[in-house]
Amino acid sequence: MTRFRASILLLAGALLAHGVAAAQAPSSPTTVLTTGGEVTVVADRIEQIGADNLVVASGNAELTKGSARLLADRIEINRATGDATAQGRVIFYDGEDRLTGQRIDYNIKTGTGVVYEGEARATPYYRIMGERLERLGESVYRVRRGVFTTCDDDSPSWSFRVGSGTADLQDFVYGTNASFWLKDVPLIPYFPFFAAAIRRERQTGFLAPQFGTSSRKGVFAEIPFYWAITDSQDATLSLDAYSRRGVGGSAQYRYVISRDQRGSLGGFFVHESVTTGDTRGLGSAKHDWQIDPGLSFRADLNAVSDDLVLREYQSELLSRSAQRAESNLFLTKTWSNWNFVGRAYWYQDLTTQRPVELQRVPELTLQGVRQTLPGLPGFLYQVDTSAVNFLRDVGSEGFRYDLHPVVSRPVSLGGYATVTPFVGGRVTLYSVTTTGTHTPLAGGSVIETTKDEPRVRDLVDFGSDAESRASRVYGLGGWGGLDSVLHSIEPRARYIRILGHNFSRLPLWTDQIDRIPKSSWLEYSLTNRLRGRTESPEGTEAERLELLRFVVANAFDFERGRFGNVAGDLLVQPTALVSLHADASYNVEGDGLQTYTSDASLHLSRFTASIGHRYTRQPPQIIPYFVQVPGTFNPGETPDKPSVNFLQGGFTWEVWKHLAVHARTNLDIRTETFVETRYGVDFKFDCWAVSVEYINRSRDSTGQSAEDEFRFSVHLLGLGNVLSSRLGTGVADSGPRFK
Repeated sequence: MTRFRASILLLAGALLAHGVAAAQAPSSPTTVLTTGGEVTVVADRIEQIGADNLVVASGNAELTKGSARLLADRIEINRATGDATAQGRVIFYDGEDRLTGQRIDYNIKTGTGVVYEGEARATPYYRIMGERLERLGESVYRVRRGVFTTCDDDSPSWSFRVGSGTADLQDFVYGTNASFWLKDVPLIPYFPFFAAAIRRERQTGFLAPQFGTSSRKGVFAEIPFYWAITDSQDATLSLDAYSRRGVGGSAQYRYVISRDQRGSLGGFFVHESVTTGDTRGLGSAKHDWQIDPGLSFRADLNAVSDDLVLREYQSELLSRSAQRAESNLFLTKTWSNWNFVGRAYWYQDLTTQRPVELQRVPELTLQGVRQTLPGLPGFLYQVDTSAVNFLRDVGSEGFRYDLHPVVSRPVSLGGYATVTPFVGGRVTLYSVTTTGTHTPLAGGSVIETTKDEPRVRDLVDFGSDAESRASRVYGLGGWGGLDSVLHSIEPRARYIRILGHNFSRLPLWTDQIDRIPKSSWLEYSLTNRLRGRTESPEGTEAERLELLRFVVANAFDFERGRFGNVAGDLLVQPTALVSLHADASYNVEGDGLQTYTSDASLHLSRFTASIGHRYTRQPPQIIPYFVQVPGTFNPGETPDKPSVNFLQGGFTWEVWKHLAVHARTNLDIRTETFVETRYGVDFKFDCWAVSVEYINRSRDSTGQSAEDEFRFSVHLLGLGNVLSSRLGTGVADSGPRFK
């Protein structure tokens, strides 16, 4: 019996030795030569089997070739054909991308293969699943019955499904016979084609379309296309359609020439075929060029087709209420003590159809900072000069040159105060003389009449500044996070006397230079400041904060024999959570409160709110250049009713991590009209969000009817706004500059 068992064991050993060439459990990578080249194999056990030249790696097996890595419980490699079959916990790393599946067939020679019941992940959060993923090349797969999403849950919160498609994990994914699903519900059961960009860099392709409705414009759609022209150029184009207006489009082109030179072109147009048949729009062009450290060029050009296009097609209230479309060309040169600006400025006035715009082509300005006067130690001088050519279709136009030098001498009064007497002269040359004014028969603003006779105004201004400062430090020892506070009191006074010739019959082109009255003006103020220094651990820098600033100022106008207004300015900011700013002007001669503004904000971890109020009884006025605190100027009699009484407020509240609500309103208190009110709700989740916003706009002063607007947006992680009802001029929203 013993001999029989021994014979059986010897026979079994011989059979195994014949069928298995080698078996090993390597502790280091093993190189396997195939027709597709060398691959590196690591596993608990590697076997080479028989005449068909098959290598089997089992137990934590890993195959590596270049940037491709294949991991599985078992990998079979055919040396002759270069085919590799992986089964059991299969993971395939294709560069930075990761694929998993039940089984992977991979050809080492061609780099192609098939992942069955597979899933591919592309950084940072893209997932592509399919019944069959066929590898066509590095990071490129043909997908059968595929699913695309950026959600991590097993049954994705949202997904696009395609019958067949192609996924380039470094670029894009697209497919046919598509549908859009929420969980297991087909929200959009069918659309013929789907495409999405997943490339980390810029690439050409369609962006998410936008849809919505407006009571003025009807149902609308915007279909944008992004064009990556070169590494330094790109453009966004959009086709826009409005059911109650017509069809149009928008575009924005951006370019970078060098580190110091870049710019953009943008515009929007609409052909109102449903209504008037007119073509309307707006456009902008910007260019910035830092020629050298002290020399720069900048262009900022904006234009509109008509006065109402912004009100009807812009979304934000600031743009809708713009009164001008401004264009500027700047050439700036700076030195240590001088600054030169060459400017061409023109604009479109959106408040009137009459061509009353006053263009400045060109405007040359040379300004000097206060500097030592050569040959006179302790004396300082400053020179401001300008030359402007004014152009206008309706009203006065001409040329003006202005020169204003000032010499001063600071004198210290024992370190307690500084008195700075100053004296200056001003010469202003005009190419025309004003002969009168008239009101056009068609109505509108008063127009100056002039004659071609030069006029020179010469002025002398002299006076003195006086200022002092007293301060004291109080230690807090860490109370409220502050180590100490510094309280300072800063009194200041200024007197200026202006005398001269030819104050009248001057063209009124710019207020600060042309409207200078004969003056004897005394202005005085007192500033209280409270600054804090935070506690700081050793080796760190303490933070310095302005906790409070309170300024009160008044003036006396000797020329008119009356007091100016009492003006106050208050800033309170005890912490980063709360801030308050207010200023006011009060007439002490019986007219009472003239103007005030107030702004308050609150910033908590999940709640922010702000409110602001604007009130003034004074109509638009000209404040002379020498008034340092504008609120002290008393223009005289003021109307009983306010010209501005406006309230703005809003808040954002994150109710919980998935829900936020926000609202914003603009109320004209004079007319008891809500100019614009917005209410919104945002639902936010890991891979998607929904925003709902309702906007109500009242009838405005131009006769525009009230408008109700509803916006609905779906934000999908990695894809942006796939469904959106944002109304506006699309890419032009961030381009033009209007005032």
